[in-house]
Amino acid sequence: MKPNDEPPLWLTVLKLVVGLLVIVGSVGLALWLALDQDQKNAPAVSPEKSWGIANDSPIRRKL
Repeated sequence: MKPNDEPPLWLTVLKLVVGLLVIVGSVGLALWLALDQDQKNAPAVSPEKSWGIANDSPIRRKL
């Protein structure tokens, strides 16, 4: 193979696909580990004691 020759097309495509798989896999693993770590550190709070509008009724009560 001469130094000025390009590599075969299939080899270039294979390198791109493997690189993409490595990038997607590493991002997915990082997100999974972050979620797992967040769930371990989250305090156990029941929905009844949680703050916010999660338990508010969408229908107003008559006063």
